[in-house]
Amino acid sequence: MYKFLLIILIIIFAQLNSLAIEEVNLEKENKGLDYISDVYYGKAENQDSISPVFKLFTQKGLVFENSKINSVKATFLYGGEMSFLHSSNVSDYFKHDFSVVEPMIRVNMNENKTQAMFNINLTRNLEGYSNDFTQKIGNLYVSHNITPAQKILIGQGGRVPNTFDGSETYYNQDTVLKTQLGRTFGNTRSAGIRNIAEYKYMDYDIGVFDSTRYMKDFGHGFEFAGKILFKPFADYESEVSNFKIGASYNTGEYYGSYKQYSLFSGYDYKNFHVKTEYANADGYNGINFSQDKADGFYTTFSYDINPKISILGRYDYFTPNKNYYSSNMQEYTLGLTYKPFKNMKLMLNAVRRNYEKGSDSNMILFATKFII
Repeated sequence: MYKFLLIILIIIFAQLNSLAIEEVNLEKENKGLDYISDVYYGKAENQDSISPVFKLFTQKGLVFENSKINSVKATFLYGGEMSFLHSSNVSDYFKHDFSVVEPMIRVNMNENKTQAMFNINLTRNLEGYSNDFTQKIGNLYVSHNITPAQKILIGQGGRVPNTFDGSETYYNQDTVLKTQLGRTFGNTRSAGIRNIAEYKYMDYDIGVFDSTRYMKDFGHGFEFAGKILFKPFADYESEVSNFKIGASYNTGEYYGSYKQYSLFSGYDYKNFHVKTEYANADGYNGINFSQDKADGFYTTFSYDINPKISILGRYDYFTPNKNYYSSNMQEYTLGLTYKPFKNMKLMLNAVRRNYEKGSDSNMILFATKFII
C-alpha cells in the first residue's frame, strides 16, 4: 500500500509543476510552516569599502555578498503560560510554565530558492518520551522552491499535516490550547519528504513520513499525510471570496495500523471569522499512539474589534473511544487576544470542560507569545 502511495505522490509532484494555476509567492506569503513572518531575504547592497564580507540588517539578518549563502536569520520564539484550574474532585491549582523557549536559525541560499532551517524547543517535555536533545528539535530540514508557489522539503519541518488545527503553528493558533482533536490526532513532528504549495485557488501540503514522532524510535513504519484547501471563490470581489473548504488524510503503520481523515471549512467576512473541522480516526498516531476509534469536531467564531484586539468563542466536542458510550468530552472556550506589537500576542481564555465520564472543571489560561 505504501509503495502505491509513494508512486502516487511522485506523480502528483511531477504533475503539479505543470498546472496552469495562478501562483502565490511562498517567500512573500510565508504562511503556516515556519514561525518567521514578513522576512525578506535579498542580496546585500554594494558598499564602497574593499571586499565587505557581509552587512548586518535588523530585518534581514546577516546578508552575504559573493557567496553561495545569501543570508542567515536568527530568531527566537517565546511562549509562557499561566493556568488556574477548578474542579469538583481535585484541589484548585495554579501553574506557570515556559511552554516554548525556542531559538531558531534559517540559512537562505541560491538566489532565495534553497533554505535550511533548525530550531529547538528547550523546554519541551512529552509524556512517554525521554526528552533528550533530539526529541526537543522542532525543525531540521532543507527545502527548495520549485516555483515561486511550490517547494519540496526534506527532513523534519513543521507539524505533520494530519488535521488543520493539529498542524497549525504554536504562534498562529487561535487559542492557548489546541482543540481536543488537534492535540490528540495532530500537533506532532516527524521526518519525511513533503511537497508544499500555495496557489490562488488551492493550497496543499502532502508527504511521506517515518511514523516515528519527534525522532523517538525510527524504523517501525511509514505513513502518508496530507491536507488540501480549496478557495473556489478567490476571483470574486464579494462576501463569498474568502470561503474555504478542505480535507486531510493520514494513514500508516506504527505498532499497528491507523488511519484518519478530517473535513474543514472556513469563512472570513470583514472582521468576522469562522472555522469548523470534523475528524474521524480508526486508530491514530499523535504524540501517543492508539488504535481506538475516535472522532470529534469544533467550531470557532472570532471577531476583530480592531487590528490589535480580537474576541472568540469555541465549541469543541470529542469522543476519545467510540466503543464506550460515556466517553464524550465537551469544551467551551471564550477568549480575548491582544497584539500590542506585530510579533507579540497576549491571550486570555476561559474554558469550561464537561466530561460525560468524570468531573467537570473550569480553567483560566493566560499566554504570552512573542518572536524576536
